[in-house]
Amino acid sequence: MQTTSCTPPKKNLVVVAFLLACVCSTSVFVSGCKGGPHPKDATPVEPPFSLSIVPGRSGDVTTAKKNPNDFYVVLTNVSGLPQPVWESWNSWGYQALSFELTTTDGKKFVVSKKQQNFTRNFPSMLLIEPGEHQVYAIELDELWETKPTLPKSDRMPIALKAIYEIAESPQAAQNHVWVGRVESHRYNFTLRQW
Repeated sequence: MQTTSCTPPKKNLVVVAFLLACVCSTSVFVSGCKGGPHPKDATPVEPPFSLSIVPGRSGDVTTAKKNPNDFYVVLTNVSGLPQPVWESWNSWGYQALSFELTTTDGKKFVVSKKQQNFTRNFPSMLLIEPGEHQVYAIELDELWETKPTLPKSDRMPIALKAIYEIAESPQAAQNHVWVGRVESHRYNFTLRQW
């Protein structure tokens, strides 16, 4: 009776190891590519968030150096997974929220927080659970700037859109923080400048 061995010859082990190495390196390469193997064949990935603006007590949006009326931006996790996001006090999350303001004549303005130096800074985040919200109270005071400069007017009808955007960074990758851009729809308000 002849016995057979289940151990493959050493030559075959080398080939199998080589193929496994190729497959592993290929899968790492492909998973590291945005949009998969070819951008036109890739399906767009839906962001895990929705963004909305909630007016404050006055119903208007105001800008003032001190004590403008506040309004709120609500970031909602519409995915089925918890989503880590940067806290807004650190350099990674400080300018995450901005606004696009459009006047009735179609001119667009970007409203964002002014650059600042951070004397104390580290990557801290919070977790938004599925179906939960992060609410940002917004006061368009001296910490915010408009580009280009907005003409002064006591009452100006505007359309306002909120934008939440996090750039890729080593810290975001290390902490598994969501990166990308999500926008609200446009809301009609009256802008008052004090």
